[in-house]
Amino acid sequence: MNTGVMNLLVLSVLGIGYMFAFTKLQQAFFAKFSNPSKNQAVLIVFMSSLLMAGINLYHIADLTNQALTFFVNEKQLSNAFLYAIGYFAGMWVFSLIFFRLSYLAVGILTPENEDVELTKNNVELAWTHAVILVVLAFVIAPALTNIAAGFIPYPKFPSV
Repeated sequence: MNTGVMNLLVLSVLGIGYMFAFTKLQQAFFAKFSNPSKNQAVLIVFMSSLLMAGINLYHIADLTNQALTFFVNEKQLSNAFLYAIGYFAGMWVFSLIFFRLSYLAVGILTPENEDVELTKNNVELAWTHAVILVVLAFVIAPALTNIAAGFIPYPKFPSV
């Protein structure tokens, strides 16, 4: 099978699984704000959490593509799949922790109780949380991906 096609298939399956699992977990988290349905503030934070997870997914998928190509060229298929699954699982856990920490930080940084304010449809607080979440994802995801790239055992070239 062509390396590009295999990369596409692996990234597609892992990407769909990543976003599906993250969405289901976030839906369960935000269900406590439903009375009887989610209001606009809750939907803003929910959608921004999915956007943050997507930003993280974008960055880790790029690195995973590079790792897959490297390991397939080295005839190490088990490592190719191990790294791909490991990178996606690691970024998924990071996305979850990142969201929970941002939720906690916004709660600490604002005088309002975020749970109560989201239930009361405080859109301003929701947009504040959304912007913080998305901007920090754009800043942190590339740095985290650079750290993860250090685990790929690329050959060491002599320095000149």
